[in-house]
Amino acid sequence: MMNKKLVVLCISSFCLFVALWWAIHYPTVMSMDQTLLTSFRAWGWLNSLSLLGASVTIGVCSIILVLFLLLRKRVYGMVLVLVAVAGGYGLNTWIKHVAGRERPPFSHEEGFSFPSGHAMMSSIYLLLAAYLLGKEVEQRFARFLMYGISILLALFTGISRLTRQVHYPTDVLAGFALAASYLSLCILVYEFFQKK
Repeated sequence: MMNKKLVVLCISSFCLFVALWWAIHYPTVMSMDQTLLTSFRAWGWLNSLSLLGASVTIGVCSIILVLFLLLRKRVYGMVLVLVAVAGGYGLNTWIKHVAGRERPPFSHEEGFSFPSGHAMMSSIYLLLAAYLLGKEVEQRFARFLMYGISILLALFTGISRLTRQVHYPTDVLAGFALAASYLSLCILVYEFFQKK
């Protein structure tokens, strides 16, 4: 049952990502993006949460997770973390260069804008941590809490990119969608090998 849900999530999220990539080329969507982006300036209290999607934070948290899995002798889990995080980063970088979308005006950050790397990578490592650590606890409420906190932190990290005015809303949505699709695929492969 879980596998079917992951397949549906993987495909539907990928379709959403493709639709967003297609949509950003239309002036109407660009105009909406700019209007929505302006409204997020009032959410400045979220700016600091952008650190959760920084490369250093992701790297340190991923290493800690790998070391934890090493102590638990979860070899496939360690491989999953490396493939999901490193592969996700590579995929995001490649798509950014293919899409070639410029960042919003007055952005202080360099590089292309679509999809948001912070939204994508924070979603991947936070949800991956919840997934792997959730397997170590028996209480259903504890697992629910892990997922809830991870989703909330990933959501706030993505929104922080809007409050800092360095991404458009469609960039952040695309980052979330691509993260959901790619991570679902990684977990599907992981569970396949686990069963074997």
